[in-house]
Amino acid sequence: MRFYKRLTPVKVISFDLDDTLYDNVPVIAAAEAWLLDALKQHHPESTLLGKENLAAIKRRILLEQPELSHDVSACRLRVLSEGLRQQGLDEARATAMAEKFYRGFLEQRGKITVPEATHRVLSALGEKYRLTVITNGNLPIESTELAPYFDIVLRAGTDGRMKPAPDMFHRLAVRTGVSLAEILHIGDHINTDVAGAVHSGCQAIWLNDNGRTESDLRCLPHVALERLEQMLELL
Repeated sequence: MRFYKRLTPVKVISFDLDDTLYDNVPVIAAAEAWLLDALKQHHPESTLLGKENLAAIKRRILLEQPELSHDVSACRLRVLSEGLRQQGLDEARATAMAEKFYRGFLEQRGKITVPEATHRVLSALGEKYRLTVITNGNLPIESTELAPYFDIVLRAGTDGRMKPAPDMFHRLAVRTGVSLAEILHIGDHINTDVAGAVHSGCQAIWLNDNGRTESDLRCLPHVALERLEQMLELL
């Protein structure tokens, strides 16, 4: 644990999800693999629904509609729909099929493994603070074992631009009725979480559980932790 700035009184704690409360790398890899396999089974003879073409479609869509870069769900749906239209489906059919595949993807996306340490931290902190989520991702948290800990979940796209933009931090302050300075955000990402929170006026904890150095930081957090459980020593 390393202190960079003095913490002031906290009323609300906001958590990043992916790679903060659980390891997201194997989860997203498995979900992506499931999706590509499902698309291949739907059109086994085609390469238009393969990884390379879908990536090319995504690049084009983001050039045409850069605002979709702030909404991973809407972007993925557009990519799937466009790929299916390239297969010859009309717009209505392509949209319906894209939504079906996306629902399956989200089901796989929700198959997270939450460490026991995460449960301990959330259970203990939930007795003293209001716990919330600010995420750039699309985890269907309501279908996971994390759901009971949080009463507010803000997602990029529906609730504003992606972190590090200040939108969701400001919205959380309004939703909870506290000042930005009374919000403590914790996350693993030095830009989206640390810089995003600090530049928005919140306090920030950097979960540095992969051994990065201070030279990687774009701005200083209030505290850096090596393990999530250290929050129980801090608060």
